Amino acid sequence: MRTGRKILRALQTAAAASVILLATFLVYQTHGKALTAGLVDLVLVMLIAFRFGFVEAVASALASVACLDFFYMAPVFSLSERDPQDWLSSVVFVIIALTAGRFVTQVKEKEARTETERRRLEKLYLTSRDIILLNARENVVSQLTHLIIDTFSVDFVGIWDVRASLMEKSGVVRLSDEEVRAVYFADRSSDDPAARRFTRVLRLGTRSIGSLCIIGSATGDLLDARSVDAIASLSAIALERAHSFISESNAEAIARSEQLRSTVLDGLAHAFKTPLATIQSASSGLLEINRLTGAEAELITIIDEQATRLARLTTQVLRTAKLDQSDLRLKQERIEPDQLFQSLRDDLGDLPNSNALVMQDITDGIMTWGDVRLVKMAILQLLDNAIKYASPGSTIILKVEASDSEVLFSVANEGSFIPPDERLRIFDRFYRSPGSQYRAAGTGIGLAVTKKILEAHRGRVWAESPTDQTTVFFLALPRVLREV
Repeated sequence: MRTGRKILRALQTAAAASVILLATFLVYQTHGKALTAGLVDLVLVMLIAFRFGFVEAVASALASVACLDFFYMAPVFSLSERDPQDWLSSVVFVIIALTAGRFVTQVKEKEARTETERRRLEKLYLTSRDIILLNARENVVSQLTHLIIDTFSVDFVGIWDVRASLMEKSGVVRLSDEEVRAVYFADRSSDDPAARRFTRVLRLGTRSIGSLCIIGSATGDLLDARSVDAIASLSAIALERAHSFISESNAEAIARSEQLRSTVLDGLAHAFKTPLATIQSASSGLLEINRLTGAEAELITIIDEQATRLARLTTQVLRTAKLDQSDLRLKQERIEPDQLFQSLRDDLGDLPNSNALVMQDITDGIMTWGDVRLVKMAILQLLDNAIKYASPGSTIILKVEASDSEVLFSVANEGSFIPPDERLRIFDRFYRSPGSQYRAAGTGIGLAVTKKILEAHRGRVWAESPTDQTTVFFLALPRVLREV
């Protein structure tokens, strides 16, 4: 290929010199003066420079000087010059011709660069437009590789999506999967213009999400480092858009599933209420009659306790279903911590396992607003959790304090620990930490109810474990009345 280019260049140079010779001869034959011939040659040199390039322009300028010397400078029909002014004129002509030729060549090169840049920008625009039109329901990485191949006419494109662990390659396969992945693991982009090979780490801000490898074609002129940077940015955006679509679809499916499950549980809970009430009435009646033997009374007591427990769980399910409804309306009331504490004491009575409950109010009389019944339910759930997992004989501390924007309740117990990676998941419905089922009975509903209550109040709830034997649940309510 290089030999062919050299031959073509030589033929163009010879043709340019021949054109100058022919033009000068025609001017001479028509009895044109030296000035006319010089002007004609100068115009031809500029045209040759614009059409072919600077090398051909140099050859034509030298040919023009030789022709003018041969036909017009004494002695004519020879290439020797005796008059120093003729030498000076020749040198000036060559300088003018070469300067003009160089100027024309630069204009041409600038025009070519401008056209290349325009085409490159057009390709990038088409790529960005087509990325928006990618079908997010199908394999976006595969679509993206084919899009880059078709738009920029490159030989190879390889993309690795880290989050999906998905590798896609299109075009003439020259790089292995390991080579494409290595770009991400090395966290280093590279350019090899000679081999037309470009690699990029796909990033969103400072976060790496994959890698991109491109090998350009031998005939392509639209691929450079800046273009590859733009392609990498557009690819990262396309991958993020695809993952966002998947996340939204999954979230929507989960929401529908939760709504269906909530509806089913609501129906079952209502169906259980009547037979449970009958069982409780019958067992309580038998205990009240007090005519049973010791073993019979013990069995009836177990039935009564478990029926009561089932009734409480059913009530929790019903409350959860109600909190899931979008039309939940809170009854806004003043919540005074001292009155709330007294109500909690009445409901709790004596704690099991010899646990002691300490209530601390350090709000200095500050109050908040909310639905007293629901807030009380949330705190009772936290206390119930603390009692279940506390060490026998330990103290459970319920404390309330105030900041500039919130009233903060906390429930602390000793004897339990929640790992950091579990502290958010425990508020998911039906989720229980591994091993917790062996320590205390539960359904995984209570903390989900607490979270729903706090969300309805525009508040927040979270858990911490300062030590490996301590757990603290926090419940924060806004101090001001808010419309909910």
